[in-house]
Parts: sequence; C-alpha cells; structure tokens
Amino acid sequence: MSRPARPIGTLIAVFLVLVCGSVWAQDTPRIGLKIRTLTAELRKQRGLAADVKGALVTAVNPGSAAHEKGIVVGDIIVEAGGKSIATAKEVASQIAAAAGSHAETILLRVMDSKGDPRDVAVAIPKRPTEGSPLILPGPK
Repeated sequence: MSRPARPIGTLIAVFLVLVCGSVWAQDTPRIGLKIRTLTAELRKQRGLAADVKGALVTAVNPGSAAHEKGIVVGDIIVEAGGKSIATAKEVASQIAAAAGSHAETILLRVMDSKGDPRDVAVAIPKRPTEGSPLILPGPK
C-alpha cells in the first residue's frame, strides 16, 4: 500500500517549524493601517509639492488604534518614532523598533489633505502570548 503524497509546501512548512521554532501570526505589530509609499504620481494626484515624502494611508481598519486616533484615508505619515520617513517600509520598521523596545505607543506625524501636520500617539498592540495560533495550519 502506498502513502498519499504530501504537497511540498506542507513538508517545507513542517521543516521550518521544526528547525526555526514557532512562527507567530503577528510578528510585527499592527496599528490598523494600510499604507503605500508616496510616489511622484501620487503627489501629483493630490496636488502636493515634489519635496513631500512619506507614506499615504490607503485604508484604516475600523476600531483599530489608528482609527481611534483619527487617522483617515488620504493622510500622509511623514514621521514615525521621531524620524522623517520616505517609504511605507520605513514606517513599518519604526513601528517594529518601537514594539521591540517595549514602547506602548509610537508617535506619528501625520499630514492631512490640507497639508496641516499633527502629531498622533498610536497604541502598539502587544505581541501574541503562548497559545496564540501559528501561521501554519495543522492537519485537518
């Protein structure tokens, strides 16, 4: 009798869990935003100066920390953690760094659609604890 073939993806996933240990479903804290790097095209669409750099907010999760602080679609994050940022990746890195230092909040400087900046302290969710679900599903 032959054994049913296992998909290679499942075998790789099992190997990674055994070799690397548990992988948490939420490695980088989420504050409830979807952002993208502000490109020349996006600056032009929004009538922004060519020197404006940052990350454009494209979605805000209802009930999230960012939503509760009044961040809305169309806002532009120009600073995160006290550092000027130019890309969405830099925002994510600053949030991860703040979480890694056990900060409870991260300070974001956000520019609204009128170009008015404001500082917003957004809560950083805690990392999952033992017993949280893994990324990799178990057998069914």
